[in-house]
Amino acid sequence: MPRFTLFLIIFWTQAAFSFGQSVYVPLNPDYYHLVDRYEIKSGKNAIGFQSTVKPYLRKSVYQLVDSLNCDQCADLSPVDKFNIQYLKDDSWEWSQDPKTADSEKPFWKYFYGKKNDLYSLRNDDVELHVNPVLYGMLGGGKDASTYSYINTRGVEIRGSIGKKIGFYTYFTDTQLRMPGYFTERMEKFQAVPGEAAWKVFKGTPDGKFTDKSGADFYTARGYLTFDPIKQINVQFGHDKVFIGNGFRSVILSDNSGPFLFLKLTTRIGRVQYMNLFAEINNAQNNLAYGDLPPKKFLALHHLGVNIGKNLNVGVFEAIVHSRDKSQGYFDLGYMNPVIFYRAIEAQKYSADNSMLGVDFRWNFLRRFQVYGQLNLDEFNLNKLRAGTGWWGNKIAAQIGAKYVDVLGVENLDIQAEFNLARPYTFQHVSDKTNYVNFNQAMAHPFGGNFKEFVGIVRYQPLPRLTLTGTFVGANYGLDFAGRNFGGNPLLSYNTRPQDREYGNYIGQGVGTSLLYGEFAATYQIRHNVFLDFRQVVRNQNSVLDQFDRQTVFSSFSVRINSAQRLLAF
Repeated sequence: MPRFTLFLIIFWTQAAFSFGQSVYVPLNPDYYHLVDRYEIKSGKNAIGFQSTVKPYLRKSVYQLVDSLNCDQCADLSPVDKFNIQYLKDDSWEWSQDPKTADSEKPFWKYFYGKKNDLYSLRNDDVELHVNPVLYGMLGGGKDASTYSYINTRGVEIRGSIGKKIGFYTYFTDTQLRMPGYFTERMEKFQAVPGEAAWKVFKGTPDGKFTDKSGADFYTARGYLTFDPIKQINVQFGHDKVFIGNGFRSVILSDNSGPFLFLKLTTRIGRVQYMNLFAEINNAQNNLAYGDLPPKKFLALHHLGVNIGKNLNVGVFEAIVHSRDKSQGYFDLGYMNPVIFYRAIEAQKYSADNSMLGVDFRWNFLRRFQVYGQLNLDEFNLNKLRAGTGWWGNKIAAQIGAKYVDVLGVENLDIQAEFNLARPYTFQHVSDKTNYVNFNQAMAHPFGGNFKEFVGIVRYQPLPRLTLTGTFVGANYGLDFAGRNFGGNPLLSYNTRPQDREYGNYIGQGVGTSLLYGEFAATYQIRHNVFLDFRQVVRNQNSVLDQFDRQTVFSSFSVRINSAQRLLAF
């Protein structure tokens, strides 16, 4: 308690002297694709932020699209101009002329005075944006109950106090019933993908799923943010962080639920340095009602450097650890903001879970982006050279590319990406140190022991209509008969079979292949109000018939200020 009180005193004291600030744009692949597209088209590194670390500040997004609108008008299609105006209207508070975001027909004078806000208020004391959140989906098909649905209702509030402290809150209540493979994943990991605490409704008395069951959960995200000095942004709250430029990340993704963190982002010239100190949860055991899940902690550093006009190179390190009450829970040695942690860990003689690696992103010719990541969970160069398949060489990697305006076709973009992780990657000695939050991998949703190819085609033939095709092809190894072959990050690597010291390879265990295809047509009927049609075809084949599953699923949805729920796993 004294440490937390001291933190609050420091937080509010610094905020009293803070500079003008901005809240962040919530993570949303469709939205962030637009931002990344215009960074590529600008032919240079984005202004005010480095696109490897997400989410982005609204102020930085506005600066990027505003500079593009001024400098590259000749290269912009009518659809691009619509998108740029959409992005600017979405963060109109950073415009020198906020009236450009005014609605033509406000509702009852007080509502939707701005295109993107149900209600907004702005004066010298407070800035406030209030919006409803809705996600209603209805669907069905093969490998589904009579019907599947998503029913989400909530509210999103953001703003600032005295132009010094920014705040954001997002709260929704959701009930959903999904296709069989989605439900199977929930049962296996005892988690709703991307969410935190949840419960089964219309299930068996002991909480198991039936054909009529669904999941019921709250989503709660919120934080405070301020700039104590011009070069440093501080964010404290409950949300998600994504590191990478790809569809997936093998460093840190939004696959797990939101978590409590303190994030410091320092920008000095071409350098951006992020410190992330987070409290994450195990929740791997069956907890009685009222019991709190065991806690563990993540300390992560990411250092990114812009080299020239269009290349960014980064290095990162992370430590997952757990201490008991007598040791103070979070190890204060890891509060050291200076890279690297490995020396600190060694001095403590600890068995904490450490990871380190590199990433890069290169934009060129105003059409292309190449990106990649390498995560060394554990690594022994001599044993890797020997080629013996030593279990301890736990490595995950990614390489990908984006191409905008393919072959001169305006607003036709493609992305190709390859990901892999060796067996036992992200596993550790126990649930106290594995790279897991609320029973879900904090990097790639497949955990370890997989190879994956992702292809995405996006086409926007009309300003309000977007067509997206997503293909995922993967090979991975599943566990059977209680044997740990290295794919499930919830398991301890000490439970691996005795004959698996050497000879490990990607896909070991129950060899399984996955083909996933998705087509989505999205129409924006007004600002941040979307109608969707989605068609999913998924085929999982295994050497053991019990793991085979075929899915054909169609759905219609309406969304207001909400991202599409990820189904590609």
